[in-house]
This record gives sequence, structure tokens and C-alpha cells, in this order.
Amino acid sequence: MTRPSEVLSPLPEDAQLVDALVEDARMTYGELAHRTGRTPRAVQRRLHALVEAHVVRLATEVDLALLGVHAEALLWITVDPGAWEETGQILSQHPQVRFTAATTGSSSLLVAVAATDPSALYTFLTGTVGALTRVSGIEVTPILAGVKRTGLVRHAAITF
Repeated sequence: MTRPSEVLSPLPEDAQLVDALVEDARMTYGELAHRTGRTPRAVQRRLHALVEAHVVRLATEVDLALLGVHAEALLWITVDPGAWEETGQILSQHPQVRFTAATTGSSSLLVAVAATDPSALYTFLTGTVGALTRVSGIEVTPILAGVKRTGLVRHAAITF
């Protein structure tokens, strides 16, 4: 395990490992070893070290339509300053909320919402958000199409 005081830098030979994972992150250690010319145990140790050091982040991308989600929106919510934490916690626990963050500027919170359809989204806005007494404003940005979700960074952005 990499200690916090240690900085782990990617090695040139890590490019093959990252390329293989970008192609198919479901590869076994044996398959990764075959692709990279290493042993399965060496691949396992190196990948673990890269993940622990936050050099590599493994993420799963799911087509939300397969889960019945057909309406998404970003909510820019203005909340009384003393209610940021409480309101953010309440909203983040709702099953339709994918992401909640405090922001600066004209809004206080950014909330990403996924709903089965526009009617369910409307019900969430009027029923759930509308019931929060410390919310003083909201702007809704419907997401009409998603192009990139997880922020996938390929190895070209990493200096090897």
C-alpha cells in the first residue's frame, strides 16, 4: 500500500496496462499479464498501487435508460446560508439524486437528478424540493443527451 507521504508516478510500462483497462476493464489479472508481458501477481500489485495512489480510477458507466431512467436534470438550488449542509444532506439521501455538491455564485447547491420520466421529475421538483422551506430559488437544466459521464481520462493525459 502506498503511504500518503509517497508520491507514485506512472511508469512508461504502465501505459500498456492503462490501455488494456481502457479497452476492457473487466480483464482478469491473467489477461492483463498476457497483454503487458508481466506476471498476474505483478499486474495485481501494480494496479493496486496505482489505484491506491489515485493515479488510476476504475469506474463503471451504466446506460441509465437500461435502469428505467428517461429524464435527467441539473438543479441549481439557492438555499439560506445556514441550511446548506442540512438541505444538501436531505437531498443526497433521495433515491433519485445522483450527486449533490455545495457551490458558489448565484446558487448554493448543485443537484443531479435522475427520474423515470418527465412527470416523475416534476413530482420530485414540486414535492421533494418544493417541501424544503429553506430553499429560496431553483433553476432546472434538463439533460437532453449525455456524451460523457464519468470523466474518463485516457493515458495520453497521464505523463509516462
